[in-house]
Amino acid sequence: MKDYSLEKRKFVIGMAAVVIVLVYILRLFDLQILTEDYKRYADSNAFLNKTQYPSRGAIYDRNGKLLVFNQPAYDITFVPREVVNLDTLDLCRTLNITREQFDKRMSDVRNRWMNPGYSKYTHQVLMTQLSAEECGVFQEKLFKFPGFYIQRRTIRQYSYNSAGHVLGDIGEVSKRDIERDGYYVQGDYIGKQGIERSYEPYLRGEKGVEVLLRDAHGRIQGHYMDGKLDRPSVPGKNLTLGIDIELQMLGERLMQNKIGAIVAIEPATGEILCMVSSPSFDPHLMIGRQRGKNHRIMQKDKRKPLLNRAIMGAYPPGSTFKTAQALTFLQENIIRPESPTFPCAHGFNYGSLHVGCHGHGSPLSLIPAIATSCNSYFCWGLFRMIGDRKYGSPQKALTVWKDYMVSQGFGYKLDTDVPGEIRGFIPNAGTYDKAYRGSWNGLTIISISIGRVKFWLHRYRLLIWAPPLRIEVITFRRMW
Repeated sequence: MKDYSLEKRKFVIGMAAVVIVLVYILRLFDLQILTEDYKRYADSNAFLNKTQYPSRGAIYDRNGKLLVFNQPAYDITFVPREVVNLDTLDLCRTLNITREQFDKRMSDVRNRWMNPGYSKYTHQVLMTQLSAEECGVFQEKLFKFPGFYIQRRTIRQYSYNSAGHVLGDIGEVSKRDIERDGYYVQGDYIGKQGIERSYEPYLRGEKGVEVLLRDAHGRIQGHYMDGKLDRPSVPGKNLTLGIDIELQMLGERLMQNKIGAIVAIEPATGEILCMVSSPSFDPHLMIGRQRGKNHRIMQKDKRKPLLNRAIMGAYPPGSTFKTAQALTFLQENIIRPESPTFPCAHGFNYGSLHVGCHGHGSPLSLIPAIATSCNSYFCWGLFRMIGDRKYGSPQKALTVWKDYMVSQGFGYKLDTDVPGEIRGFIPNAGTYDKAYRGSWNGLTIISISIGRVKFWLHRYRLLIWAPPLRIEVITFRRMW
C-alpha cells in the first residue's frame, strides 16, 4: 500500500529549500544593489573624498572700504572607521580640552538626531576654528592619531569695531539648518544674523571636492585619475552695502551711554546710510570659539545689546506722524490747506480735556501747523473726522482712518536686508470697542492724532515714509 504521508513530506522539504534559496537571493540583492554601506566601506578603503571649502565673499561699504574679510582657521576632523588604538588622554592634552569635553563631543557626533548626516565612513568634525598656533601643536603629533585630519577653513574678521547689528555674524550650523538645506553638514558655518544671514546663499560660495587614492595601508597616494574627478570650490560673491562706515561710526559715538537708535537714508534711493542701535556690540566678540560664550553674556545683559532697536523696537511715532494725519484729513475734506481752520490756545481744549501745545500764532492753516508741529490742529482734525456724521458711527470713521494708514504702509514690515524686522501696530475699531466696551468717541482716542498711546511703529518705518526728514535721531528711556 502506498504511503501518502511520505509523498507529502517530500513537497514540504522541497518548499522549504525553495524558500531558503529565495531568502538568500533577496538578501544578496539587498546587500549588493539596495544597501550602500558596503559600497561606502569599499570606497573608503580605496578613496578619500576631501571637501574643499570656498572663501566666503567679502563685504564693503558704499565707498569701497573693506568691512568684513576672511582669515585662516583650522578644524580637526576624523573618520570614525579609521580611528584605532586612540590615546585619548594624549589627544586631549594636545588639543587642550578635558576628557569630559571629548566624550561629550563624540557622543554628539554619533547622535543622529543632532547630526543627521552621520556616517562612520565620512569626515566628522571634532573641533572648529583652531588658530595657526593651536593647529601647529596638533600637526606635530598628528602621526600618533590615525583617522584624524586637519581641515583648513576660513572665519570672518572685521576691519572696524562697528556695525555689529547690520553686518551680523556666522556660526556653526544647527540641526534645523542641515535639514532645511542639504548643502550643509555638521561643522559647517552659516550666517546667523544681519547681512551675513540675509545674503548667505551669495556669500557662502560652492564647496569643491578632491578624490584622493589610498593604498592598502590607508596612506594617500595622490589624486584619483590625475584629478579628473576633482571639483574645485567656487568662492562666494563679494557684497557692497549702502552703509557709509564713517557715518555709522559717528552715529555710534553719538549714542554712547544712551539707549536708542539712529537711522539715515539716501532719500532718492532709500539706501540705508547708517543704522545705529544703542547699546551695540563689537562684532569681534562674535568670532572664534568664544562666540557662544560671548553671545550668552550679551543675552543676559539687561541693556539688551543684541536687540536692533531700529527695526525691532516699536514705539509711539510722535509728531513725525502728523504729516500722515494731514494727508488723511485732506483726502476726506476735513481740512482745507490754505485757510486757517482750527484755534490753538496753548493746546487743544474741549470741556475738561486739555492737550498741551507750545506758544505760536493762532489760528493756523495746514503748512504752518506742520511747521510748528501744532498739537491742537491735529487733535481738532481727528475729532472732526471721528465725529463726522457722513461715516455713520465712530467705529466706521476709525475704520476709514485706519485704511488710510495701512495704504501708506504703516503697520507692516518693509522687508529690509537686515533680518528681524517686526511689524508695527495700528489700532482699529475693535481695539477700542474692547477697551471701552463699545462706548467711545473722538475725545476718547484723541492722543492718536499726535502719535501717542496704543500706536507703535519702528524708527526705520517712519524714516522711509518721510524722506524729507533725511535723518531722524531718537533717544528714549526704557519703555518696556
